[in-house]
Amino acid sequence: MATPTQNAALGMTFMLTATIFWSGLDVSAKYLIDVRGMPDLMVVWVRLAGGLVASYFVGVIIDRRWDIWRVKRPLLQFLRSSAMMATTICNFIALGHLPVTTTISIFFCAPLILAALSHPLLGEQVGRMRWTAILVGFVGVLMVMQPWGDQFSPWMLLAFGSAVFFALMQLATRMLAAHDSAGSAVFYTTSVGAVALLPFLFLIEGKLALPADGLSWALLLLVGMIFGTAGHMFNVLALHYAGPVRVAPLFYLAIVWSIVAQATLFGGGIDAFGMVGTAIIIASGLFVLWRETRMMNRQAKPG
Repeated sequence: MATPTQNAALGMTFMLTATIFWSGLDVSAKYLIDVRGMPDLMVVWVRLAGGLVASYFVGVIIDRRWDIWRVKRPLLQFLRSSAMMATTICNFIALGHLPVTTTISIFFCAPLILAALSHPLLGEQVGRMRWTAILVGFVGVLMVMQPWGDQFSPWMLLAFGSAVFFALMQLATRMLAAHDSAGSAVFYTTSVGAVALLPFLFLIEGKLALPADGLSWALLLLVGMIFGTAGHMFNVLALHYAGPVRVAPLFYLAIVWSIVAQATLFGGGIDAFGMVGTAIIIASGLFVLWRETRMMNRQAKPG
C-alpha cells in the first residue's frame, strides 16, 4: 500500500467495522453448528475455501498484480496457512460447545502468546514489565476458564489452542514481511485448509453435508466470502490510517458484540468472575502493545 496518510478517526472507524465483521463470523459459525446442526468441519472448510477465493481478489488489489501466488518463502507460507487452518478448526469446534463470549475472551490472550513466543522464536527482547503483563494476562485466562470449578469445560482448551495457533500465524507473518508481499500473504492465508480439508468432508456422512434451508445457505455465504475477508481488509485499512496503538483498544470491543449476540440468539453469557478475567486479559494486552510501541520508538530515534 502507499505511504499512509494519518487519519485517526477513519482508522478507528475501520477497526470498529472490522470487529463487527469478525464477531459476525463467530456468531454465524456458532449458529450453523450449534443451532442448525451443520458439521463443524463443513463450516470450517466453507470459511477457508470461500476466503481463498475472496482473498485472491483482495490480494490482487493490494499488490496491483495478478500473479500473487509467486512467493520467495513457500514453505513458510505453507506453515502460516496451516496455522490459520488449525486456529479456525479449534475456534469453530469450540464455538459449537461454548458461548461466543467465552471463546472470544480466551482468544483475546493471543497478543500475550505472541509476545511470549517472539523472544524464543524471533529473538526479540521482552523486558520484565512485559513478562509481568503476560503472566498477569494468563491469570485472567484462568479466571475465564475457571479450571477449578463447575464452569470449566474441556472445550475451552480448544479455544485456547485457537489463540496459540493464531499467535503462531502472526509470528510467521512477521517473518514473511521482509520476503513476500502483503497481497501474497493475504492470498495464501486460507489456501492449505481449503485444499487439505476437502477430502475429509466426505468422511462426515460419506458425502458433502449441504444445508437444507435458505438461511443456512445465506450464513454459509457470509462465513465463506464476506465476514472473514472483510474483517481482515478493514483491519489492514485501520492500521494503514491510524497505527496499532490507536486502533488496538477498539479490537476488544468484539466482546460487546459477542455479549449482545450470545444473549439475543443463544441465551446465557459470561459470569461476573469471567468478565473480570476478560478485563485483565484486555488490560494486559494493551499494556504489552504500549510497551512494544514505546520500545520501537526509542530504537527508531537517532543517537
